[in-house]
Parts: sequence; structure tokens; C-alpha cells
Amino acid sequence: MAFAGVYLPAALGDTPEVRMRAMARLLPPGAALVRESAAWAHGIDVRPPDRFRARPKLEVASPSSFDLNAVRRDGVHGHLLHLPPSDVTMVAGVPVTTAARTAVDLARYCEPYMGLAAVDMFCHRGLVDVDELQDRIARLAGQRWIGRARRICRLSDPRAESPGESWLRLRISESELPLPDLQIELRDAGGRPIYRLDMGYEEALLALEYDGIEYHYSGIEQSARDTRRQHAIRERWGWQTWSFHAGHVLGHRPVVEELIIDKLGLGVVPARVRWVRAAQV
Repeated sequence: MAFAGVYLPAALGDTPEVRMRAMARLLPPGAALVRESAAWAHGIDVRPPDRFRARPKLEVASPSSFDLNAVRRDGVHGHLLHLPPSDVTMVAGVPVTTAARTAVDLARYCEPYMGLAAVDMFCHRGLVDVDELQDRIARLAGQRWIGRARRICRLSDPRAESPGESWLRLRISESELPLPDLQIELRDAGGRPIYRLDMGYEEALLALEYDGIEYHYSGIEQSARDTRRQHAIRERWGWQTWSFHAGHVLGHRPVVEELIIDKLGLGVVPARVRWVRAAQV
């Protein structure tokens, strides 16, 4: 089953084109895919950890003159809003909001950790750039939740390579701790890159990495490889490498903050991070 109420022959396979055709079956006339669905159409997966195995949420927007609040069928989340033609594009024959409009919408309406992950992913893939988003946000001054999008955009960094890296960076920022540098390359004597660290503090030789869903399911062999990698990095370059998973980064306990404060020798108490929640992965 592609979406609630839409079934596809198994022989078709599960491809982006097939899923777009499934979405089109549920799209009312004059409507467009928005937010999570539009992101998925652009190749960006913004499902939060507690839904990473679920179907993408099917979100559609209809002109405010249509009485479609919300589209009344299971599995469809309807929104009534005005979409200027410049904010809509076609993907596989289906109308969706443009990459820039989608990124701004996600920054406005998602929880901050997913909003930043979405914006970072759009920028990392080269679908939008930060300057374009900042200009678009400036034109929306005074609209609902635009202040949240502005804060998210200020922190966005196209070097982030995974949602978990974005979540970790947001947690550090909202705890009012120094922000680490991203994608730090460790090179050999000849200048050849050997390892790359997600983020870290070069003066303290402290690296922070996000292990993701795989952390919970990796076997003994993977764990041994990770241990060898951390040992090699410390022995050869002097970096201490600390890994975190979703339970640390999205949970309520200040595991990340306490480590940074301790290793950097900061005499501070971490500010409370209001958006965190217990990760369900």
C-alpha cells in the first residue's frame, strides 16, 4: 500500500515516480503537495524519528476559496492557503510547492529540530541557498511563525550531512554553548584526508558525532570498527571522539551539554532546551 486507500501492484516497485503517481490519486483538483509531502517529492525525507518507518505524511494545500478543510479522507492532511503560481512547480506531473517555499514552510511549522534538519538538507543538496531563504523570510515579516523560520535560517549550514547533525547543532545552540565547526577533515602527512568528523572544537581536540538509527541496530562487528576508528583518531591526531544517538540529542537529559561543559572547562549551567522530547526510535 502506497498511502491509505491507494494500492499498487508489487510489480511496479517502490520508486519516487510510482509514489508520486500514488499521491496524485489523492490530490483534489487545484491542490498542491506541501510541507512534508513536498519535501519528499523534492527528494528530502523529513519524517521525524518516531515515524521513520511510516509512510510520508500526505499534506495538501487548496485555495482558500475551496471548502476543503481538511481534505476529508483518511491519511490526507489538508490546509487552506493561498499559493501564488511562483511558489508551485511540477514534479513528475504533480503540483508541489517549490524547494524554497517548502523549506520555509517546514522551518515555520515543524518542531525546530525538524525544521533545521529540513533547511540544512535542502541547502546541502543545492536545492536552495541560505541567502535565498533569508530574502524570502524577510518578505514574510509579520506572518505566523515566521520568527521561528528566521531563527532556524540563521543557524542553517549546508555542510550538515544528516538530520542528526542538525539536531545536535541546534541543541548546542539553544543551550547557549559555543558552536562547533563542521565536517573537520583529518589528514595524513601528505595532506590526504583519512577521516572526517561531523563536528568539533579544534582547540580542545573534541569531536562530536551523531550515530543515528543504525546505532541501535549495529552489531558487534560495527561496534568494534567504531572503537578502532576512535582509537586511531585519538592516537594519531589527539582528538577525543564522542558519539550520540537520538535518545541523547532529542531526550530531556543534558547529556550533550554536560559533556561539552566538562571537556571545554566551561563554568556554566546549560540553559534548558525547550523543544527536546523523548526519542521514539
